[in-house]
Amino acid sequence: RSFRFNAVGAMRRSAASAGKAAAAAAAAATGLAVYHDEETRQSVTIGTVGPVCRLFVRGANHLHVHDGHHLERSLARPAGTGLLSVCNHIATIDDPHLLAAVVPARLLLRGAAEMRWAVCGHDVCFREGSMLKKWAEASKALPIVRGAGIWQKELDTIIAKLQQGDWVHYFPEGKIRQDGRIHPFRRGVGRLVASVEEPQRLQVLPFYHVGLDRVQPTTPGSTSILSRPQLGTHIHVIFGEPVDLSHLLQLRGEPPFDQQPTLLYEVIAHTLEEEVRALRTELHRRLGGELGAVPPEGGDFG
Repeated sequence: RSFRFNAVGAMRRSAASAGKAAAAAAAAATGLAVYHDEETRQSVTIGTVGPVCRLFVRGANHLHVHDGHHLERSLARPAGTGLLSVCNHIATIDDPHLLAAVVPARLLLRGAAEMRWAVCGHDVCFREGSMLKKWAEASKALPIVRGAGIWQKELDTIIAKLQQGDWVHYFPEGKIRQDGRIHPFRRGVGRLVASVEEPQRLQVLPFYHVGLDRVQPTTPGSTSILSRPQLGTHIHVIFGEPVDLSHLLQLRGEPPFDQQPTLLYEVIAHTLEEEVRALRTELHRRLGGELGAVPPEGGDFG
């Protein structure tokens, strides 16, 4: 019993140290803003904060990656081919912590070029004058204005990253959900996919994960984006094959989608939603009763 308490205490001290190290690294990287170009700031931030986030997920918890070869193949995609990864959103630390933990460690140390572009709500990460805004910019995050619709200029910026062959990670549910359900994917993700003219120039990689909602629980009344972590949690991530959407993209010039492209965006969004839902079912099948019953559906946009 004494050993158990000591182990838990050690993990908590380790997490606290990791949090302080991440904050210090982020502050240092942000401080470079005055002296260095954007790419240098991003490389320093990802190369310092990334390993700390990875250590938190892998060292203070138990990470299990299923079918990670799908991610590795997508990371090795041909030059000029964009990568759009999509998954459920269950905790504030889904990104950067989880993504830093699942990519090969060498990716974090090779600079910012190969690492993902994150997408974060303008009201959360990009408030004018906030330290978090400087850190978000230095960690390859892009803003999106929730509620501003699918024609907002922020989505244009994300599309441009995909068109130039970068990796963008996107949460199609729009916000954190900790009820275990897969909520409807918003049609903005459909616009991202449909805006890359040649289907072979974009890979869409789905994955599903569980566990971070217990590591970093939130409540409707939370006033902070962080809460006290529950360490020692088993975190499972399952990747699917890149989704072939070419049959849907062929409909872009056909009625009624030629006049109402938002209808096609909805179809694409729903297709990806079902892919992530299927991964959840597969993970539950593999783990048996370890995860409990699959939650009933019924999520909404609210």
